[in-house]
This record gives sequence, structure tokens and C-alpha cells, in this order.
Amino acid sequence: MSPGNGPQDADAEGTSGISRREVLLTVGGVAAAVCAGAAIWGVLEFFVSKQHAVGSGLNVTYLQVVMVLGTLACVLGVILSIRTARTRFDDVGAARKDINIGVARVPALVFARLVALMALIVLPAGAVFLANYHTFEGVHEVRGCASCHVMLPMVNDMRDPGSETLAALHYKNKYIAKDQCYHCHSDYGLGGSLEAKMTGFRHLARYTTRTYQEPIKARVKFDNNNCLNCHEGTPKWVAVESHVESHKELAANQMTCLECHGEAHPTAAQRTPGSSDYSRLMERMK
Repeated sequence: MSPGNGPQDADAEGTSGISRREVLLTVGGVAAAVCAGAAIWGVLEFFVSKQHAVGSGLNVTYLQVVMVLGTLACVLGVILSIRTARTRFDDVGAARKDINIGVARVPALVFARLVALMALIVLPAGAVFLANYHTFEGVHEVRGCASCHVMLPMVNDMRDPGSETLAALHYKNKYIAKDQCYHCHSDYGLGGSLEAKMTGFRHLARYTTRTYQEPIKARVKFDNNNCLNCHEGTPKWVAVESHVESHKELAANQMTCLECHGEAHPTAAQRTPGSSDYSRLMERMK
């Protein structure tokens, strides 16, 4: 090998391999994205739980902000993915030029790889995060439950002044001011158990793929604590002797509140296609 080939070989090695700086930039980018996602999650949780207003007098909800951010993440991800697909990394590496990214100047090859990282990992992960946040927070509202065809019987019955189910009694007597479904099924929320979240995803998958059968049946047992959170310890609850006597069984879900207080929603027979109540229960919410 001639001495003149030394610098050329060294340059080839430098452009073909991945430098320590590139690895650190990549790891740092992923870590920053994870930290930013965690910070955004915490901030959104704080504002949503405190029911703060967005801006000063603007009629904008945090769910709408999340939806806009998610849409922007998807659009930007598609644009960067197209750019990445059209990038010839060999040519970029041979160009030997630096690009100013605002806080520093990085080699063109490093910049192309950072764009690929954003397009293929960071933005998709951010879009998934925002979509899940929107889904979990969206189910707080009654209309969020009513958006699924199979949940219309529960929502319509709850809003029926003539119904005597527990959900309808709570609704028409205004025992719960808003987000009535969520208050009795709060284990599906962001603070709920992993099992409840997995059950929610299973429901979504079955509904989306139309692999369910009517009437739908719950595979999980209702948690009495969703009732006890509001009723336990109140003077009216304590005044009932059976409540006090059965408290341990109720708290441990060894018996259900429905055994004494009747159905929470329409029965399976009423929700079966062809029943006399089916058409009334399946009317689209206005």
C-alpha cells in the first residue's frame, strides 16, 4: 500500500462507520423524546385533572389541543418519512458538508440519520402517545361512549326519564354532574389498572374488526369500589344496616351492589336484536 493511500483510507473509514458522536446524538435524541413525552403527559394530566382553561377566554379544550398536536405529528412524520425514503445516505456521507440545526452544526450524514430517527421512531411514538391520551381522556364524556354502536343502549337508557335502571336514576336525579359514565367506570381511565386498560383495548379491537356479537357481555366483574367511592360512609349509606354488615364483602367484591339495587343498564334480553326494546335503545344520540 502506498503512503498516499493513508489519508484516503482514513477518510473512507470515517465516512463509512458510525462515530461515537453520532451514537451519542442518537441516544440523546431518543432520551430527549422520552423525557419530553413524560413531561407533556404530566402537564396534560395536571391541567385536565384541575380543569384549567386553555388560554385566556379561549373556548378550546385540552382534548382538542391533543388532537391538533397528534395530527401535526402524523403529518410531519409522513413528510419526514418521504424525505428519508428519497435520501441516498452514501451520497450524503460523501458530500462532507455541515448543516446548521440551530444549536450546533452537524455533518450532513448525521443530520440525515437524525431526520430518519424522527420520522421512523420519535414522531410515530409521539403520535401513538397522543392518540392514547386522547382516547383515554375522551371516554370521560358520555358522547365518547355513545360513539360506539354497541354502547348506545346503555347511553339511551341512562338518558331515558322513564327508565328505572341505576344509571338512569343517577342521571335524571343529577347525582353526578357530568361525565356520568366515567364516574361509575373510572377504572378505564389513565389512573385505572393495567387489566382495565387491556380490556379497553380488547373492546376497541373487537369493535373495530366487527368480531363481536350482540348483546355484548362483560367478561370482567364490576368493581364495587366505583360505587363505594361516592356512597361509602355517607349518612344515608350508613343508615342501612345491611350496608354496614356487608361492608367487607362489598369492598372485596365478594358480592355486588346490583344484587340488592337492581340492574345498572338494560338487560341482555332487551339489548338482543329483535327484542321489543331494541329499536328504542339503538336510536342514535341527538
